[in-house]
Amino acid sequence: MPNRGGYPGFFIFYQLVMYIVPSSLLLNYYNISSFWVAFKVQQDSVFWISVLVICSILLFYLSIALFTRFLPKYFMFSQIENIKNEKDILIFNRLCILVCLSTIFYLWFVLGVSHSFSLAIYSDESLSSLRYSLSGNTETKIAKHLFIFIIPILTCILASPIYNRRKLERLMSFCLIFFIASWGGSKAPLLSVFLIYIISFATFNRLKVSFSLVIKLVLFVFFILFVMYKVVMIQYGYLENISLFFDYFVQRTFVAQMIGVYEQFNIWLYDVNYIFHGIPFASYFFDYPQYHKDLMMISENRVDPDSIGIKNTFFIAEAFGMGGWALLILSPVITGLNFCLTYVWLVFLLNHFAFNNLEFTKIIVAISLFSYIGVTGGFSDLMLFKITIMITILISPFILTIVAYRKLKF
Repeated sequence: MPNRGGYPGFFIFYQLVMYIVPSSLLLNYYNISSFWVAFKVQQDSVFWISVLVICSILLFYLSIALFTRFLPKYFMFSQIENIKNEKDILIFNRLCILVCLSTIFYLWFVLGVSHSFSLAIYSDESLSSLRYSLSGNTETKIAKHLFIFIIPILTCILASPIYNRRKLERLMSFCLIFFIASWGGSKAPLLSVFLIYIISFATFNRLKVSFSLVIKLVLFVFFILFVMYKVVMIQYGYLENISLFFDYFVQRTFVAQMIGVYEQFNIWLYDVNYIFHGIPFASYFFDYPQYHKDLMMISENRVDPDSIGIKNTFFIAEAFGMGGWALLILSPVITGLNFCLTYVWLVFLLNHFAFNNLEFTKIIVAISLFSYIGVTGGFSDLMLFKITIMITILISPFILTIVAYRKLKF
């Protein structure tokens, strides 16, 4: 993604550095039997699958580079000296936080759905069981998706120069955002809040790499590891031993996010009916098999589909499961196109209805959106713009809130 200052395209490459390259190196260096996250992966398949993954991600980047040339004004970033419409942006952030908190208290006091992270700390219930219980009804699933989507946007705004003269409000808002992010009990949104804030702050302030910055980043990494250790202890108390924790951390962070693609090309899961999962709203009209559910069921020999989540993988795995090699070859281009169009659409929505500041909106959306969607998820969400439609639905309550506020005000 073309850039003139800052790191708005950071999360486009984050998954390459964080998941794809480490998993490829670890799986090729160590014997597959060393990884308890791998089930049916054969040693002789690891190398060629890794090559396939690397070629796919390079084609994905090439597709993005090509598509961004068609709408250069959306993909060229410049340093923002003065942010216009500060008041509107502040009101948007405050109202969004208020909507999220109101939703949490409604779920808590009306539906009896507690804040998972808080309850796990003050009770004997495990965080994993509390998190799984949230999938039991529609309201909690919608709330979880809503929070995961809006938190990156709010965090980006919080790191912008708008709050440089509002340090107390920035601190209080950060605590509230962290409280909202922890509602579902997942670890990833909590860590993302810190990372998104740092990348956003560095982008708005054009921070250059220096010795002092490297030292600060190293200290930050140790802080994140400490936070993650404490969070994991809430969920898995038996990992109190440091060596067990680091084994868990390495396998869950660097390998488990990609292991699904290695499982796929060992069990060769294929069913053309998986394509229905990529059709928006199809689940309201008929039942169909879900690729990621079947991948976990078959690879891990599970028997109860209602007691499991979904298998983490890489987009080419589901593409092959739907349409074989032909769709796999096309999938990097389709994924790149969807990334670009979804980005442009969200920039239009937020700029037109909320910020009225294109340069500011581009940075906010580039960082927040690409921390929300990624290549280590499924292909079905990106194939027919399902993710674009879902994002439109998720942003709608916040846009309607700000529009209603302006109408009532004037």
